[in-house]
Amino acid sequence: MELKQETQTYEMPHLLTYYECDETGHPSMSMLLSMISMASDEHSMALGMGIEKVQATGGTWVVSGYEGQLAEQQPVFGETIILGTRAVAYNRFFAVREFWITDKEHNIEYARIKAIFVFMNLKTRRMESIPAALIEPFRSPIVKRIPRLKRPQKLNENAPIVEKDYRVRYFDLDANHHVNNARYFDWLLDPLGRNFLKTHRLKKFNLQYLQEVRDGEKIDSKVNKLIENQKITCHQISSDNQIDAIAEIEWY
Repeated sequence: MELKQETQTYEMPHLLTYYECDETGHPSMSMLLSMISMASDEHSMALGMGIEKVQATGGTWVVSGYEGQLAEQQPVFGETIILGTRAVAYNRFFAVREFWITDKEHNIEYARIKAIFVFMNLKTRRMESIPAALIEPFRSPIVKRIPRLKRPQKLNENAPIVEKDYRVRYFDLDANHHVNNARYFDWLLDPLGRNFLKTHRLKKFNLQYLQEVRDGEKIDSKVNKLIENQKITCHQISSDNQIDAIAEIEWY
């Protein structure tokens, strides 16, 4: 097993556990996002940029959106995989990371994901410029314009909708004191139902976070009612009459 562990790029091995998988034996989307987040954290800590160093500035990194694609073949419980990440580019307000998941020999690429990060003030909960001391160690190039992720299609409010309500719990929060980014995928996908999720596998996705969901809030997850042989679903999460996240997903 060969791993790249350089300033801009970082790879690590990971044993896929049973609790990271759904009943198909493959990792769930929320766990995939948790795994790539772990790779990002390990990369940061290797460069001396761990969470304590970051939060000492009064802020924290927050993902504003994901775009990715998954192979039809996915890893299974008990398999050792490689989690990889690269600090692609940044400007004053945005930073781009690329992630990949492969088999341990780098022969099969299971997933390729791009994420846009912003820096949020922990007190005001608002975006602010990225501190130079936190981004320079990654040696990623500074650019004028960050490439935008594809914006998800909006939910069609005039078509039949399936929806479910959820309550944000204490255990949905992470060390940054906000709802873990991966948790949104559980809320987004659950209204599709067990029968659909057991027989379909995610191919491509675009997820955009619009507003922060807070502890104790009641959220509403909506998806347009599926029609026969439908391959693309549009999703929306809202709370207190405001849209918090939207996603577009293509299925195998």
